[in-house]
Amino acid sequence: MPKTKTAPKKSAPKKSTHVDEHKDAHDHTGHDHAHDHNHDHNHGAPAASDAVPQSSFVSENIKFKLTAPWAEIQKSYQIALDSLVKDAEVDGFRKGKAPRALVEEKIGKSKIYEATIDLVLPKLYSAAVHEKKLQPIVAPHIHPISLDENKDWVFEVETAEAPEMKLGDYKDAVKTVRAKNALWTPGKDLGKDQKGEQPSEEERLKQIFGALLEHIHVVVPEILIRDEVNQSLSQLVRQLEKMRIPLEDYLTSVSKTADQLRQEYAMSSLATLQLEFIISTIAAQENIGVEEKQVDEVIQALPDENIRKANNTPQQRNNIKANLIKRKTVDYLLAL
Repeated sequence: MPKTKTAPKKSAPKKSTHVDEHKDAHDHTGHDHAHDHNHDHNHGAPAASDAVPQSSFVSENIKFKLTAPWAEIQKSYQIALDSLVKDAEVDGFRKGKAPRALVEEKIGKSKIYEATIDLVLPKLYSAAVHEKKLQPIVAPHIHPISLDENKDWVFEVETAEAPEMKLGDYKDAVKTVRAKNALWTPGKDLGKDQKGEQPSEEERLKQIFGALLEHIHVVVPEILIRDEVNQSLSQLVRQLEKMRIPLEDYLTSVSKTADQLRQEYAMSSLATLQLEFIISTIAAQENIGVEEKQVDEVIQALPDENIRKANNTPQQRNNIKANLIKRKTVDYLLAL
């Protein structure tokens, strides 16, 4: 559940730039998006908020506000404090036996309010999604707007639903790629009636994906691109840290500014997400699926019992199933 670093204020509220995410939502690939990156942090990488390109292929996020009544905040605060008291270790007292007031003073209200938000937001968010009849595909970003004591708390939520698209005559677009490849180019040293080599599967897929992207208009929510950029930037920074290379030195070595790097990742993420939506839509339209026994076969083929056990959870099974469907859909496209 999201956590805010902003403690309640008795003065006028200040809008926080900290972005939080709800851990129960899943992205379009079946992965737990919030598990991948629980906060909108990227470990020293350039911020991605301004990296998303402005184009007809990027849509605005769904935004709405959540209001937590102060009475509910007070009630949840006491529940959070009770839980913290049970685990509190205070000098002169056995674990969990220190007076509530002493634990509250030792821990600090800021941390207790963070735990309070963890209790309040899931119910508020779930109720709002149900009321608005939304089907989110991404972990929401939740920004605290007003956290004043003795007043209702207000949060802004950003989330997104899967984009609608029309596949049209996508099969003709794919078959056109095959038709072009059928016209082999004569090799330099080959005889008059001999042909050159066909493109590899990787090259064919690249051509097919290019044809699909050109043929099908897919509008991707901004929040998805931002999350992908954040994840890519975080991975890059972690790799650089392992090699003890400062980000600034890396940017100099590749002759790019931080903004250019963000834009490059954003454009790459946009194309990747567009393809994922196209492939998943084709799979649904063509009734491409997998059986549970096929998932079992993948798990049983794993080399270690601990690894097999770790992958035999509902979430991981869904991930495996999504990857198998994606592979079957790609094979279907190659066979057209």
